[in-house]
Amino acid sequence: MVKLTFEFNKTEIAKAGLTEDKILSDVRDYAKKNGIAETSYGVFEKDGDEALCSIMIIADQILLDNPRYMNCLKSLELEDENGEKENCIDSVKRWLEEKKK
Repeated sequence: MVKLTFEFNKTEIAKAGLTEDKILSDVRDYAKKNGIAETSYGVFEKDGDEALCSIMIIADQILLDNPRYMNCLKSLELEDENGEKENCIDSVKRWLEEKKK
């Protein structure tokens, strides 16, 4: 099982005039279309061969289209099928910067 957990920066969300649920609604729409379950608030999981790729595309589909969401995240923790966890927020930020160029 691969898991992606969103942890929000409440101060930045307020500054941006957003809510956690607004950000998560976009993620939920993508997840529903791609067989990814929200197992608890802000925690998305998928099993199978394509699980890691499907979950990481969230960065492409959601964060690339809505770059202001990145400032609203405190962490974006990815847990792979071996149970190894990594806060991938810095690597996603670098990836998004590269895509802008």
